[in-house]
Amino acid sequence: MKRSESRKGKLIWVFVILYTLFIFSNSLQTGETSGHISGQLTKTVLAFLSSIGIDLPYDAAHHFIRKAAHFTEYFVLGLLVNHAQTDTKILKNDLLCIALWTLIVPCIDETLQLFTAGRAGSPLDVLLDMCGCLCGALLYRLISRQ
Repeated sequence: MKRSESRKGKLIWVFVILYTLFIFSNSLQTGETSGHISGQLTKTVLAFLSSIGIDLPYDAAHHFIRKAAHFTEYFVLGLLVNHAQTDTKILKNDLLCIALWTLIVPCIDETLQLFTAGRAGSPLDVLLDMCGCLCGALLYRLISRQ
């Protein structure tokens, strides 16, 4: 491996770690802060939908947006981990590396919420996070084969 490739590989993993810390920082927001952020987004989305003639109940939309945020955060993580592992082969087994990130990061993330004011960890959110990560991983694999 050339020196520039080694640096690129390390940089990719630094980005994966920084993105993982971003996910954790979202979980460390208090329930009030997290609710306010997702509430503002919900109001914006509902205002747009209303302007085109679609009216939805706030609670249903807010729940959907919160769950979509989980899935989307981890979808991106799945893409990033696959890219990093493909470029660097930090572990010899690609599937093991991806499986570890897919399982460990969501578990830590939801555990952090247990210790954050106004938040709660959920096994269902762990599954949703894992699904997002796996979907990102699958998309990366499908695209990178072409």
